[in-house]
Amino acid sequence: MNKRLIVLLAACVLLASLAYAHGGNDHLTGTITAIEGDHIQIKDQAGKSVMVMLGKTTKYLKDEKASTKADLKVGTRILVDAKMDEKMKMYSAEEIHIGVADKGAAAKPAAPKPAATKTK
Repeated sequence: MNKRLIVLLAACVLLASLAYAHGGNDHLTGTITAIEGDHIQIKDQAGKSVMVMLGKTTKYLKDEKASTKADLKVGTRILVDAKMDEKMKMYSAEEIHIGVADKGAAAKPAAPKPAATKTK
């Protein structure tokens, strides 16, 4: 009985820490369609255009390594960890993951080649 209680408590602590780590930010995934000074425009997975502000504290990551704003290019897929700025009605980026893969895109196997036929 005590062992089950300990396991249950450990699971609750783990789930609570995961929820806290999220920080209440929104995650936006899309393709960069425009870069203009301190903001970017992305086309999200639903096809909607979203404006994201870039700040001095925005962190940039590419392949899980530190990167810079210079790595942002039109046509690049990104994942943005952002908060909604209620005054500006725009997202403010806290962290941008550059070059993320599309979650819906699965690797397709190559189509089999037709068998060669011999003619005599």
